[in-house]
Amino acid sequence: MNQHVDLPRWFIVKTRPSQDLKAGEEILALGQAVYLPQFRKEYRHHRQNRWITRYFPLLNGYLFVLNSVHWHRVLNCDAVEKVLRSQLEGGAGDPIMIDDATVQTIRRAQDAGEFDELRVHGHNVTVGETVKVTEGALIGLKGAVHGVGEKDITMMLNILGREVKTKAPVEMLGRIG
Repeated sequence: MNQHVDLPRWFIVKTRPSQDLKAGEEILALGQAVYLPQFRKEYRHHRQNRWITRYFPLLNGYLFVLNSVHWHRVLNCDAVEKVLRSQLEGGAGDPIMIDDATVQTIRRAQDAGEFDELRVHGHNVTVGETVKVTEGALIGLKGAVHGVGEKDITMMLNILGREVKTKAPVEMLGRIG
């Protein structure tokens, strides 16, 4: 006996400019499952001279909606522009589908803080903690802290398949998670 199991399918919804969160709330109010990937960014406020952490959309202008039979209701939301569809000659094709495993991979990476842009606060990092380079030629590389100096941190980076001990100023490093 062959049983067909329907795996969750997600579709990509394009939102109106700067209305990602509003679109997600509207679709959620319809009873639809929605996922808006986000990342945290820490920055210094230009007037108050204090550090602020905010959430920003990871895929600016897009979000994921779990398979829906009520697309007309989703498309009627004020903040929704359209559902991305494949291109066919003479008209729009089927909505573009993303498998659940891909969405869950993005969600796990978000939960682990892999997309976050958080600063290293002085010397509150410990040996063994993972940090990432946020400026310079090595931007985006991640490595384990090997030592903490007064103005810099020594870390082990995986470059070209081998571990390399690297020293970087604290200002060039960011937290993961």
